[in-house]
Amino acid sequence: MTRKGEIFVVDDDSDMRRILRDVLEKNGYAVQTAKNGSEAREMLKEWRPDLILMDLMMATDTEGFDVACMLRNNPEFANTPIIMITCFLDKVRMEGPGNFQRILGEEWPADWLFEKPVDTKKLLEKIQGILRKS
Repeated sequence: MTRKGEIFVVDDDSDMRRILRDVLEKNGYAVQTAKNGSEAREMLKEWRPDLILMDLMMATDTEGFDVACMLRNNPEFANTPIIMITCFLDKVRMEGPGNFQRILGEEWPADWLFEKPVDTKKLLEKIQGILRKS
């Protein structure tokens, strides 16, 4: 099977990493995973994925957000699509994206946001659409 693209999954939840890896690989994607922001940063020194799926909140409330901001500020990753996943979407909705940005003090670094538990069909559709454009 021809690979559709390389996707990097970063999540501190081992079950979520396994589920996303299984779904993505069954749909033709090559997948690498990391369990936290530190591991992700180390792996990205040697590898350039086509798309990054990252948990918004890992060891700290903003770990995924912080890594995504670091990537957006790095010319090598500035245009790499980032999809954030979180179980705290209600908090983001309630505060509004603008308020969430002001609270965190940064621009929103992700291209898209999905709520856990992730609807894998919608996630796959979004990934396909993003990768078709890039």
